[in-house]
Amino acid sequence: MAVITSNNHTVATPQPGRVRYGLFSAATIIENMEPHAIGAGIQFAAPDCGVARLYDSSCAPGDSDAKTFDEGLGYQFADPYWVYSTRQCGTVGHTPAEFTETVRRRLLGGEQTQVEAALWGGTTPSVDPNLIGHAGTVVATALDIGFGAAIAALEESFYSAYGYMGTIHVNTAAYGAAADSGLIVQGSVLTTPLGSSWSFGAGYDITGPTGAAPAAGNVWAFMTPYVAVYRSALIAQDDPRAFLDRSANQYLGLAERVYAATWTCDVVHAIEVPVLAGAETQVVAP
Repeated sequence: MAVITSNNHTVATPQPGRVRYGLFSAATIIENMEPHAIGAGIQFAAPDCGVARLYDSSCAPGDSDAKTFDEGLGYQFADPYWVYSTRQCGTVGHTPAEFTETVRRRLLGGEQTQVEAALWGGTTPSVDPNLIGHAGTVVATALDIGFGAAIAALEESFYSAYGYMGTIHVNTAAYGAAADSGLIVQGSVLTTPLGSSWSFGAGYDITGPTGAAPAAGNVWAFMTPYVAVYRSALIAQDDPRAFLDRSANQYLGLAERVYAATWTCDVVHAIEVPVLAGAETQVVAP
């Protein structure tokens, strides 16, 4: 419950500005999630995944069966989950519409952090897919020390398995090292010089595959194909008087929406990176 303890004049709340940079800036946001997806999750075909092979064009006898044929078509999945904000406050001092708007704004200010945490993994409840829980993650090995060498090794490893631009997910604590290494190109989306998108997430953890802790001074970075984030319309009570705690004369406000997020192919690579800017001499654990 908010209590006014001074005689300061109340004015309109300033607008908060832009939502911070993070997963929502790097991912594709798909609005108005369908009711069936809200109830059961999503799946989609993944025809852009897989490998191409070489073949000898000499037309030598007996080579007609030398080509390898890959069976089937992969699918990507994502479970739905709810992100919500609440507020409890007395009914005096604001209209029902003003109260509802404060709950909506609270959700908008905090939902990206929760979606980043869910995508990284280790949350309660757990969300599938997530980065640290992904089976078959390839751990890259840097050929030299330092942040730049680690990210180059991650990109090389990832692009040996995937033919389109990928996204690097890493805790915001690594932003300084990335900038100091000259690996951030400003644009509508932050990218590496090679074109990979950066997703610096304040909601991301620093752990690695299966939740492995990094070496001191390091964090784990993951690389995936681009991420699709599906979400429903924002749901909030239009009139909080319908959810009034009459025994205490309190409004109970709730704003929420459903999310589901996944990357577009089952390709995930990871590496440890140092967070100290100018860390050319810091060892990056393989």
